[in-house]
Amino acid sequence: MSMTDLSSSSVQRDACVSGDEHQQRENLFTLLKQALKARGFTYARLAAEMNMSELSIKRLFKEKDCKMSRLLEVCSIIGLSIDELIQMQQRFRHIPEYLPESVEAALAADKQLFLILILLVSQVDIPTVGSLMEVDQARLYLYLRELEKLGIIELRSGVGFRFRVSLPIQWRMGGQLADLIKGINKRYIAHCLDHEKDSEYAFTTASRLMSKSSVLQIQNHLRRVREEFDYLSSQDQMFYKVEELQFYKLVFGMGPFPVDVILADE
Repeated sequence: MSMTDLSSSSVQRDACVSGDEHQQRENLFTLLKQALKARGFTYARLAAEMNMSELSIKRLFKEKDCKMSRLLEVCSIIGLSIDELIQMQQRFRHIPEYLPESVEAALAADKQLFLILILLVSQVDIPTVGSLMEVDQARLYLYLRELEKLGIIELRSGVGFRFRVSLPIQWRMGGQLADLIKGINKRYIAHCLDHEKDSEYAFTTASRLMSKSSVLQIQNHLRRVREEFDYLSSQDQMFYKVEELQFYKLVFGMGPFPVDVILADE
């Protein structure tokens, strides 16, 4: 998983000095609570580790004390890097950006290269990418070198890399990748239909006459589902071991039902 290096001074500035200090404290302590729960820490156990009373720990989280010494101590006890905590918080403040159209064209020409990028953007580590794609280390390195040539990543020693583009990435639905993205999602929906009775899958479909106001309400709910999907998946990747996680995909669509388009031959 790629992480931008942060000095302790920049972490302190980002965590406690910026103009939206209150919101950053809220986010940091929300993430810390999730980390405690994921790693089996109760307030009582944390209090014992920090030689504090349980009441003091509860007050710390209630008041969201932003002292760096406290944050560093809590992170150290639960085995979480403060840099990782700040990186995770910042990730969700980014507005999706497009890659250059020439880069999208290069990705469209190589389906495997595009899927490898999708996995990397989803925070899947390089060894797991190789396993999921069923490519050997030498072949995977060639793909990574190609992504580096396209200016998307920068390889580091060992199996490390960092992104050279802003995350998250937004794809042009009418661009060079359109057919590839359509094909991937069609096959995935078909896969969900084939496994509809499997408890790991959720699939539903419906068509109704509706008002625009009702449609807007449901679409807003769907946007919140997507936000929760991004938020929870990022936390899971931070707080769980790779072998405890499985790669999931979320797809939904809602809009006018063009019967003539659906009935048309492909």
